[in-house]
Amino acid sequence: MQSVDFSILEEFRELMGEEGDAEVRDLVSLYLEDAPALIEDVKLALEQNDVESFRRAAHSFKSSCANIGAFQLQGICVELEEIGKSGSLDQVGTQLSQLDEEYAQVRLALTQFVA
Repeated sequence: MQSVDFSILEEFRELMGEEGDAEVRDLVSLYLEDAPALIEDVKLALEQNDVESFRRAAHSFKSSCANIGAFQLQGICVELEEIGKSGSLDQVGTQLSQLDEEYAQVRLALTQFVA
């Protein structure tokens, strides 16, 4: 399965008409600018054992991933959000390394897409 479902971005491009190419580039650029901070928010909340901040950070990143078609990464965020909803962060295991690995794939795919 590919890291990004480009049909989401293509649909957005078509909806925007003449402005579509620039709008998609802007959307991807914004995502690539914001994603590292969102990932850091998840990790910081985990370090501080702040369950609510962890849940909110995972939720925010989940939404961001869905907007650009990064559905595998979104799925990892769903798992993290569910862990946050459980009230305990003891269940966080491989998800954080999966988050980093999948984001690296998404970043590469998006960078190539808008090049």
